[in-house]
Amino acid sequence: MAKKILFIDAAHPELEKGLRDMGFSCIHADVSYETLLQTAPDYVGYVIRSKFALDRAILDQSTQLRFIARIGAGMENIDTAYAASKHIECLHSPEGNADAVGEYVIASTLLMLRKLPIADREVRQGIWDRESNRGMELHSKTFGIVGYGHMGEALAKKLSGFGCRVIAYDKYKSGFGDAYVEECSLSYLQKEADIVSIHINYMPENLYYIHKEWIEAFEKDIFLINSSRGKVLHTADLIQCLQSGKIRMAALDVLEYEDIRLRNRPKKAWDEAMRYIAGSDKVLLSPHIAGQTLESSMKHARILLGKIQRIFNQPD
Repeated sequence: MAKKILFIDAAHPELEKGLRDMGFSCIHADVSYETLLQTAPDYVGYVIRSKFALDRAILDQSTQLRFIARIGAGMENIDTAYAASKHIECLHSPEGNADAVGEYVIASTLLMLRKLPIADREVRQGIWDRESNRGMELHSKTFGIVGYGHMGEALAKKLSGFGCRVIAYDKYKSGFGDAYVEECSLSYLQKEADIVSIHINYMPENLYYIHKEWIEAFEKDIFLINSSRGKVLHTADLIQCLQSGKIRMAALDVLEYEDIRLRNRPKKAWDEAMRYIAGSDKVLLSPHIAGQTLESSMKHARILLGKIQRIFNQPD
């Protein structure tokens, strides 16, 4: 009998095709946390994005489980340490949306530098104000990247075509400076950067990593982009820095209010801070889509398939 892999969330068809070619039976079911507790012993693999948490209770019941394949980068909904103790491989595919995230960051940067959201709205309202909407050019700026993993590296390479200076800080790694980026300390980045893009994973130690004192340590007034995880940025502190002018504008693809399924609160449940950023001309908002492209979906599938093939010692 073919070994079963459960698709908890939808994935690009190439992943299922590749797994079937390997001899697996791929099961699609509208499974809940509670029903998986009952059926967990049936599966050797889970494919998941963010539908619910794979915690100790689930993993204890998953007696045949060989791997968990997380579509995308974040692993916060998986108890990876406990899975490792049970010899369950935890796979993810941050490489898959690195290009998409890099393009989002550059697009957001250009929108802010050229004041396009405001200019667009004003023209639609009959306001033709050229001087107030005079923008700035990216090539004259120093671009700071905080977190230099797959996303940060892809962004640096894309920025090379704009002629701007690119510097990066990563508290977990060193020795990554090359033709595309200058490696630096956090204090140096805070001294030099005009634009700051955040690319750090969420883990308890990174809760509110970006806070009022961190922002105020910058010598210049900055443009801030967060496309990592919402909970690394303290929203109320962000608002204070927008009001003071320390942050010129912010582009937020992620919000601290997102639940485990990466959904924001319904509008009727918004707090004062959420209402403020939703109504501010200084904030660009998008619904956690920086990495969501047609191309990245296929890349995730191919990357995860290759990693699963290596677990089962099959050629890519």
